[in-house]
Amino acid sequence: MASRVRRRNRPHLIIMRGLPGSGKTTLSWDIMKEYDYTGEVLSTDDYFIDDYGYYNFDFYSLERAHNWNQERAEEAMQNGVHPIIIDNTNMRRCHMEPYVQMGLEYGYYIKFRTTPDTFRCSVEELHKRANCGIPKRVMYRMKKNFEQVETIYDVLNDPG
Repeated sequence: MASRVRRRNRPHLIIMRGLPGSGKTTLSWDIMKEYDYTGEVLSTDDYFIDDYGYYNFDFYSLERAHNWNQERAEEAMQNGVHPIIIDNTNMRRCHMEPYVQMGLEYGYYIKFRTTPDTFRCSVEELHKRANCGIPKRVMYRMKKNFEQVETIYDVLNDPG
């Protein structure tokens, strides 16, 4: 009971996980609705949206885009935003580690949410839904490299 009270009194960081097209953004906003839309949904994909609202993915800018999103997350944590939802694929533990480290530093309660469609749907179906320019072969590799995460310690103790 005491741990539930402590969780309730801390801001929440929710790290979404799932293949492109699996419904991460929809689930993120469904979760945000539970919080009366008081927090922020932060996605690396936002980096690739131009001034006209078009998504222009550039693989060669991906590392810069991830760094940009991590900087936004840290700024939100510094400001005590609650909740913060990280809307990225996060298929591997090392992808989540910067967010987990920041969340701990700023006193956030950290949860992980994997979209059911990541494993319920075929890569072909998700590829059609995503319409994001990521090759199907890359999505197959992403799914194959998915690493299970139950707690923050799975991320923090990852040797990779």
